[in-house]
Order: sequence, then C-alpha cells, then structure tokens
Amino acid sequence: MKKDFITATPDTGSGNGTVNVKSDKNTGGSRSTFITITGGGITKTLPISQEESPVNVIVVGGGGNIIKTTIT
Repeated sequence: MKKDFITATPDTGSGNGTVNVKSDKNTGGSRSTFITITGGGITKTLPISQEESPVNVIVVGGGGNIIKTTIT
C-alpha cells in the first residue's frame, strides 16, 4: 500500500504477521501521515513523521571534541 510518502507491506492479510513500513527519501520539509491497522475487533492508528532534510547533527564528546555532520 502506498500512502503519502510511505509504503506498507503487506496491505492485507490474516492471522499473526508483520507490517513493514518504508519511507521515500525526504528532500524537503518535515512531513507526517498515519497508517491504520485493523484486526480481531481492534483498530490501531499509528502516526508516522519524518523530519525535514537534511538534518544537521552536532555531537560534543566528553573531551570537548565537536563533531558536526549532515544526514540527508
């Protein structure tokens, strides 16, 4: 199932199982969506969000070393 920027597989099934969710590469601003899973009389809605790209990360080590990187 393709929804917004994510793909969930499988999109149907029965019994116990696993749902895999993969997101498209984010080349813009932050975004969010949701998937709803229903079974056995229970419905769960799961929010999914992705930060804007690129994400800048700064890590300061115990010795004062600073590492700055960008995750795209």
